[in-house]
Amino acid sequence: MRVAYICADPGVPVFGTKGSSVHVQEIVRAWRRAGADVTVYCTRTGADRPADLAGLPVVEILSQSDSGAGRASGARREHGAATVSGAGQDSGAGRASGARREHAIRDAAAALGQAVIRDGCDVVYERYSLFSPALAMAAGALGVPAVLEVNAPLIDEQQQYRELHDAGLAERMLRTNAAASSVVACVSEPVVRWVEGRIPGARTVLAPNGVNTERITPRLAGRDHSSRLTVAFVGTLKPWHGVGYLLEAVAHANMRGAGPTWQAKIIGDGPCRQELERTAAQLGVEAEFTGAVAPDSVPRLLHECDAAAAPYPLPAPGRDDYFSPLKVYEYLAAGLPVVASGVGQIPSILQHKRTGLLVPPGDPGAIAAALQRLGADASLRERLGTQARAAAVGLYSWDSVLATIRQALTSERSVA
Repeated sequence: MRVAYICADPGVPVFGTKGSSVHVQEIVRAWRRAGADVTVYCTRTGADRPADLAGLPVVEILSQSDSGAGRASGARREHGAATVSGAGQDSGAGRASGARREHAIRDAAAALGQAVIRDGCDVVYERYSLFSPALAMAAGALGVPAVLEVNAPLIDEQQQYRELHDAGLAERMLRTNAAASSVVACVSEPVVRWVEGRIPGARTVLAPNGVNTERITPRLAGRDHSSRLTVAFVGTLKPWHGVGYLLEAVAHANMRGAGPTWQAKIIGDGPCRQELERTAAQLGVEAEFTGAVAPDSVPRLLHECDAAAAPYPLPAPGRDDYFSPLKVYEYLAAGLPVVASGVGQIPSILQHKRTGLLVPPGDPGAIAAALQRLGADASLRERLGTQARAAAVGLYSWDSVLATIRQALTSERSVA
């Protein structure tokens, strides 16, 4: 079976360090373990290619505005014809430039679709991006089944946190690709509702994230750091990840005086890093900020920790928390007791007092109390960590994620 995996979002480098890049790599690995020959078609290759994907065929197609970007060795590079004007313009010109950039992304994605048609495949699998027509083009021309993987309500996200200049284009591309898809794989129930609300009759399947339990191995049991413990956070440092709450919680836990001292290991980078470093210094919290690291380095860094946190804030009124956080699955696989906000999909992933401790969102005091509880009881840390690892292995492998999608794909084809 030949699978064409399409990632047309220039914000998601295939071989990058962010969670979306890890997701791409793990789905590709799962397809390959299932016996498929996979070729990746993307608008940004990235420069952190893992050794086990060294031989993965990659076709990279860029707009002229991106043609100076770096690429990983082994990629077949092609170029789209679109250009994008530079910055430093007035607001009207800026809007026009933003729309041109969105259209340039569409044109590069269309070129990806043409490349898939030229190369041929048996299944088209695309990670949803805002402006790509690639899936519909390739699946329609080749007459093959297609999967659209939706990880977030990107139109809403773009309008709320960034800028969306041609919302009509984004809406048309979503409708076109969903209509052409045999299956629309959604990462969470809120994403299922979002897709079905926009495209009634879309053939959705719930396929939450998973974890590679061979890449993320368990830490050694019996760590004896009774006087100084480390809590980890993995992810991009953005406001909605709540890292500031974790730093406040560490300070509160340490000020209460009982039990060991906690320190933080913040694994990742992002726009809030400098602010968070200042916050740690002001609070007197010992915190290591590793910066962005390759996915292969994450297990070693987690093994140096005694607990891990997903300290999400209180959701905004009327907003569904749609995420299926990779970090929580990775914490479980590393055999770490997890302290996490009970929002979104987390209560369905984490069993309170069995694989971790659930706390109210946006509550540093509750996180501090959980850290104190873990700090005071080494046997609790070990028990939660052991059960966390067992859950990761038994329930949350990427192979099982892909199996869910493939089963839905097979069922849809048999019905058709």
